Amino acid sequence: MNNIHHPFFGIPLSKLEDFLQDSIYFRDTRARTRFPSLRHGEDDNGNERLYVFDRFLMHHDYVIQKSSGKRFVQITNDKNEIHRSGNVVPGAMTVSKIILPLEILIPELEIHNVSIKFTNSSIYDEKTKDVYSFQFVNREQIQINVNTFQSQDTVAKTVITGSINPFREKSTKVKEEDVNETKLDSIREYLGTLAVEGEAYIQKDSYRDYTYPLSYISTLPSAAIVKQMEGNGGMINMLKMDFGNVDMIPITDEKGPIVKLERARPRASFNKIITEIVNGVVTYYRGLAIVNPVARFRKPTTSVILPAK
Repeated sequence: MNNIHHPFFGIPLSKLEDFLQDSIYFRDTRARTRFPSLRHGEDDNGNERLYVFDRFLMHHDYVIQKSSGKRFVQITNDKNEIHRSGNVVPGAMTVSKIILPLEILIPELEIHNVSIKFTNSSIYDEKTKDVYSFQFVNREQIQINVNTFQSQDTVAKTVITGSINPFREKSTKVKEEDVNETKLDSIREYLGTLAVEGEAYIQKDSYRDYTYPLSYISTLPSAAIVKQMEGNGGMINMLKMDFGNVDMIPITDEKGPIVKLERARPRASFNKIITEIVNGVVTYYRGLAIVNPVARFRKPTTSVILPAK
């Protein structure tokens, strides 16, 4: 599909500066044709944008330091010692690094489903690359395939589906006086662990977004699963997340989003856990996780499976 005259959306290039340590760049396989997929331009306010007309690739290069990983698991309340004393990057952190750039660079994107399969462990202080392949089903629906690599090994494969909604601001409208400042500061700290400027998600082009990033919401089940499995959860093998078409969760409630888990019949080879995230009477997320009770990790410098403390 190639829409010659009307782009699907425009990526604000100034937002790339919000990724303080990462490198994000774009590839257009149609760049030398008459109808390239990516075209540089300016919006009505004179801001530089990369306008998207057809499928393209995005590369995201980064390194997760152990100090950042330890801060991350403190914020998300993940007490698995393999991320604190060991050298294994939290799977939830890998998921966050995949989803968050989409939320910052494409605020019109409504993410409906995320399916991620972990094929290997990710290690602290090593270069990681996420390669995004954007494909458009029609004018509204989009599918994004993401391959995550580290040391030339595939760490994870992700499929994200969603839609482009130019009027998404309406579904994220929260009065500033209603915002819970403590929770908002937690989100800013969460962004900091991912080497992202604290206002990057909150400050959109023409409004402030006081809703929880889906990248943050996606981390909550992992910590709850670790707690349920008493710190011996091994390695999450697969996550399926269904965000549906419900409005975003406002950062207003003192308790914040609540995780509900239902553990299916235990198996010797893996555990299947049904997850939900609710806020009041509204269910914002449904999904499942496949967890390997015993996992082998790549190049451990120390023992990475330890009992919970």
